Amino acid sequence: MASDKIQEIKEIIQSSNINFLFGAGLSTPFLPLLGDIETEINQAINDDDEDKQVAAYKRYLQEVMLPNKDVISNTVSTQKQSDFDKVNVAYKNFFQTLTDIILDRKTTILNKQVNIFTTNIDVFLETVLEELQIEYNDGFSGRLNPIFNLWNLKKSIFQRSLHFGHKSEIPIFNIFKIHGSLTWKYDQTITDNILLSKDLSHIADLGTKTGSDFLVEYKEKILVVNPENSKFSETVLNMYYYELLRSYSSELERENSVLFVLGFSMADQHIRKLTLRLAKSNPTLKIFVFVYSKGSKSNMDELLETNIHKNIEILEPEDDEPTSKYTLEVITNNIFKKLDTKNTENGE
Repeated sequence: MASDKIQEIKEIIQSSNINFLFGAGLSTPFLPLLGDIETEINQAINDDDEDKQVAAYKRYLQEVMLPNKDVISNTVSTQKQSDFDKVNVAYKNFFQTLTDIILDRKTTILNKQVNIFTTNIDVFLETVLEELQIEYNDGFSGRLNPIFNLWNLKKSIFQRSLHFGHKSEIPIFNIFKIHGSLTWKYDQTITDNILLSKDLSHIADLGTKTGSDFLVEYKEKILVVNPENSKFSETVLNMYYYELLRSYSSELERENSVLFVLGFSMADQHIRKLTLRLAKSNPTLKIFVFVYSKGSKSNMDELLETNIHKNIEILEPEDDEPTSKYTLEVITNNIFKKLDTKNTENGE
């Protein structure tokens, strides 16, 4: 990326409310993209074929959901270890870099929070942040029986020194899981609350179910927006989905906000239309969309109507070499690391 673009992003990030939109592309290759699975699920629904629906949802369960149990327990199979390491290291590098950037920002007016909006249902964000001991808000409060509440997503944390009483704000990441999460479980006995499943045990035995029993338990136990055309059959999740979209809207309506879009195809029409509406209504909002490969820019330009929305900019790799593809690792190393003033001063 050209140095003048790096400088522009550096200046923006120094004085803006920082937001990210993450998509499924960031958790590959450990977890697959949903293209074929989504097609299979929707075809089974259109055919009104229960057996095909069970097969499609079980494939989604086996390929996308259950591997997250191994991530939490750190028992990834040898066959998947290389893919896991690649994704895990990329997320770690990203969060360490952003933490440094937030700590080094010159402004004392803006808080030290970064909003991560994601349609991913996996557990990479939480496990990486905990391993790095970086503070984050995921909507849960409580220790023994954590309960989800949207109010918990914007808490700030201040640390006071032991001897002199100096107070400083700690960088914190707010994790907004727009499509729900595998760590969410519904318990009707506790006033219809969403509880935290720390080990995903609530979905462990689903694969043994068959027929309509499987479909019923799948819909009841897994609080995620499924990759199907009629996304909102899960009534429990509806309220949270729209409230999380409202949070996305309110954050991007703030003056001098920036949104970085990574690994996200903008195929979700709800999010795409909302993003376009926000770009139009807030002229101080700047949106940078990273597309994976060279040659993809024109399609995204058309999808996001950049000829109309001048505050949306599509960024693509300079060449089509595999090492240049805009993975999370490449974006972090080639762009975000260069935004850290300390790295720049050291000639990095």
